[in-house]
Amino acid sequence: MSARDHLPGWLAERLDTAPRAPGCYLMRDRAGAIVYVGKAKDLKARLAQYFTPGTSDTRFFVGLLDRVLGAIDLIVTQNNKEALVLENELIKQHQPRFNFKLRDDKTFLSIRIGKEHPWPRVEVVRRKKPDGADYFGPYDSATAIRHTLRVINRHFGLRTCRDGEFRNRARPCLEYQIGRCPAPCVLEVDRALYEERLQDTRLFLSGRGDALVTRLREKMEASAERLDFELAAHYRDQIAAIERSLEKQTVRLPGDDDIDVVALYREGARGVVQVLELRRGVLRSSRSHALDRVELPDEDVLDDFLTARSQTGSPLPDLILTPLELPDAEVWSELLSEVRGRKVRVHHPQRGTMRRLLTMAEDNAREAFNAKARTEADALRTLEGLERRLGLTRPPVRIECYDISHIQGDETVGSMVVALDGALAKKEYRHFRLRGQVGPDDFESMHQVLSRRFKRREQGEADATARPDLLLIDGGKGQLAVAVAVLEDLGITGIDVASLAKSRVLDEDGHVSRQSRARPASDAADRSPERVFRPGRKNPVVLKPNTSELFLLQQLRDEAHRFAITHHRKRRQKRTLTSALDAVPGVGPARRRALLTHFGSLEAVRRATVEELSACPGISQAVAEAVREALGAA
Repeated sequence: MSARDHLPGWLAERLDTAPRAPGCYLMRDRAGAIVYVGKAKDLKARLAQYFTPGTSDTRFFVGLLDRVLGAIDLIVTQNNKEALVLENELIKQHQPRFNFKLRDDKTFLSIRIGKEHPWPRVEVVRRKKPDGADYFGPYDSATAIRHTLRVINRHFGLRTCRDGEFRNRARPCLEYQIGRCPAPCVLEVDRALYEERLQDTRLFLSGRGDALVTRLREKMEASAERLDFELAAHYRDQIAAIERSLEKQTVRLPGDDDIDVVALYREGARGVVQVLELRRGVLRSSRSHALDRVELPDEDVLDDFLTARSQTGSPLPDLILTPLELPDAEVWSELLSEVRGRKVRVHHPQRGTMRRLLTMAEDNAREAFNAKARTEADALRTLEGLERRLGLTRPPVRIECYDISHIQGDETVGSMVVALDGALAKKEYRHFRLRGQVGPDDFESMHQVLSRRFKRREQGEADATARPDLLLIDGGKGQLAVAVAVLEDLGITGIDVASLAKSRVLDEDGHVSRQSRARPASDAADRSPERVFRPGRKNPVVLKPNTSELFLLQQLRDEAHRFAITHHRKRRQKRTLTSALDAVPGVGPARRRALLTHFGSLEAVRRATVEELSACPGISQAVAEAVREALGAA
């Protein structure tokens, strides 16, 4: 009996007819969706490996392929480099569910200096675009980017206002008054001087602090020789601020090359990819990327990391050090060099300074993995503590917390925040806009929110979220009763329910005061602890103060409150912002948007003359007069 007799006929034929050439293969399920994209130097040999009995490929989906697949498409390329590039493009295009996706443990920000405005400003962005602007970063923490912006705003003298504010400003702002902006919006400013400041800022952001300090010292000495001591003092302060910033870089290595040091630490299918970024001999950042349920070989993990690295848009270094010798190292060097426009070398060091750098990165990867494991262990103990103290049926791996926000029943919204494994999962958050006229009835509002949430889940809608282990409500026994009633009405069982009541003022008898519903001040002596109510229990559960269990519940409750209030305020502000313009005859959504974009704010539109309004694209003389008349009377 042949080893392929158990395979479907079409699959056996595909394996037999596959060419012995480099290329990519696209595996499709029986519905036609692409579930995996791979590359190979020899397509025939690589595909055969998937279906050979006793294969060494232990990835979880490999054993399912003969039952899942409906087709395999092949694309032959001229060489392995073309296959590598094509695989990258196909994964980006189709995002197959079985392909490994490198997940970053942080959200990175970058600093942008644009070129589209005659007076460019420094701004923070999340995505880099091919728009010709100068990008710096990404920065690995909000603290780092705040420090950098603080130094720039205090000592480099560039504008900070948005373009809309710049166009509509009639007099200098406070930044000009305190000497941090030359106010090019309304004053005559030496453009050459402003360009010098921009160049100094670029040197500072690119890590060339030494060259910048040398340049500023020359300017300071020249100013002193001209007896312009005020300007010389400005340069002196600027130099001191930059040197203080540079002192924070404590690791310095010989040489001026830009280097990325990549390390990999794994324990089974979990692990960490650690990257140390050295720029001009200075260690600028250390980043960790978490691996979870990744059963790929180490070489494939590193290939996927290099693919992701080439797509970030951040400048590539001169040298990338890898923890093992990659079979396609030369191909990667050539490909990354093309992306960068200058030579990039991918290298596995064996000895010397580069080997010591790799060892340092490996130590950081191990520590990052252990720190994550400790955090997960602490979270597990917290969840087990909640299970024990609240009498839950299981550890609450998924907790959902709900809150309602409104002002006297106006623009009522509900919020759902989620914790997974004891950590906030912001991608799972949801808003609910209340339907009908519920007024200031929190019970009715909560009933509607919970009913809509669980009806979708029980009806099996495709985008419905998973069932929670613990349903947490902000409130007391009344809110708890609403949640229990919703689950009973829908026939849902197996979900634990609890409510968290805020601390309240105690009366003279030591009981919770029914007259005061306000949360007491933090220094109030007579107040109750925060209480957890559970169905079927007359008395609340009081968790010990400063415990991890209570902190998690408070964190969820406060986050749900913040999330609800934020959405409520946005809705009120949006209504307030647009209501005045909506009332103007002839102004619809397009013209309203054009006016707000052109002038920057409703207040600026209100101050504008008829001539200024008619200069806005899409606004005729008649509409401008109507806007001026309506807003002038408002």
